[in-house]
Amino acid sequence: MSLGASKSLLNESTREMFARWEELRQSWRDSKSAEFDKEYLAPLPQAVATATRVIEELDLVLSKIHTDCD
Repeated sequence: MSLGASKSLLNESTREMFARWEELRQSWRDSKSAEFDKEYLAPLPQAVATATRVIEELDLVLSKIHTDCD
């Protein structure tokens, strides 16, 4: 799998997970759901954004290496 495909899969999976979380929140509304949201889901968009930037940087480095080796 290419880095571009990995980045796309990460972003799509994150969108899908948050869509499903919104569906689940319709029936799960207690302190544990709020705790789960705060502890695990709230930080996730920033972590995914960071991972996406790193994937893009790696893609550039690998492209340069490939070009330099040709």
